[in-house]
Amino acid sequence: LFSRRPIKMKIYKKARLLYSWAFTNTKTTAAIDITNSCNLKCSHCYWWKEERPAELGDNAMVAFMKGLRAMGMTAAIIYGGEPMLRPRMCEAASRIFDHPLIFTNGTQGFAPIDAQWILSLDGTRKVHDSIRGNGAFDCSVENLRKAPRKPVVHTTITRQNQHNLEEFLDELSTMPVKGVGFSFYTPHITGDESSLFIPLAERERILDELLRLRKKYWRIMGLTGTMANQLRRSGEFSEWNSIEKCPVSKVCNCYNSDGTQKPCTYGNKADCSRCGCASIPLYLAAIRHLDPLALFMIYRMVN
Repeated sequence: LFSRRPIKMKIYKKARLLYSWAFTNTKTTAAIDITNSCNLKCSHCYWWKEERPAELGDNAMVAFMKGLRAMGMTAAIIYGGEPMLRPRMCEAASRIFDHPLIFTNGTQGFAPIDAQWILSLDGTRKVHDSIRGNGAFDCSVENLRKAPRKPVVHTTITRQNQHNLEEFLDELSTMPVKGVGFSFYTPHITGDESSLFIPLAERERILDELLRLRKKYWRIMGLTGTMANQLRRSGEFSEWNSIEKCPVSKVCNCYNSDGTQKPCTYGNKADCSRCGCASIPLYLAAIRHLDPLALFMIYRMVN
């Protein structure tokens, strides 16, 4: 009886979080940059293109996270830079929040903590390394195979890797991963990003291709038709593609590494009109449309 209580409590906390997302306007989730440092310089990452504030020291960061928890934020999405450059803060977040998710490039390993890891991989070795640097793929995959629990893989689709998806999924299907989710590169409102950004009209073809691949790689594919419809111009994309209409911003606050608030996890200059965020399609498919597979994905991903 006593051994079942922690399991029942986890189920209850997950259900409570989903209920709050669906039926209240309560801010239950915090997206936190716990560091302003990173060991890579990925070509599609906004992070190193913007001026970065200082980071809070260990004691101040722990106090900041505890303050968010006291405000009712039970879920936390931990970003950087690279969070595992501050492993003690990753461990602290796993203790403070009920539902910690930690995004990592995987090169620094995976700490044995009670959190769901989200590993960024962008293609097979040659493609991934062209985006993140020589040796990055082998280092991340080696650490993946030693991880204490299966991570979820996150892939950002750009012009650099759009033709590598099937080969990449074939390789991923042999690895110990919980699943793989996709976002599209979100450009900034300034600068020429034509070498990265896939125009919205071309996105339709890639979504069709991903849904075709889902039939083959259904065990790991984190995409449903309802989710894909959120990213289509012919679907529901125009209903949420501004910061004012963004459904995730209604339940989540985003914070810089110095504790100040920012509008979006993609930085201060993200072009919402061309958003490719993976969390919004998943959220809307599960919460608004009650897509059973999307709900199942959230349930499995939320720690």
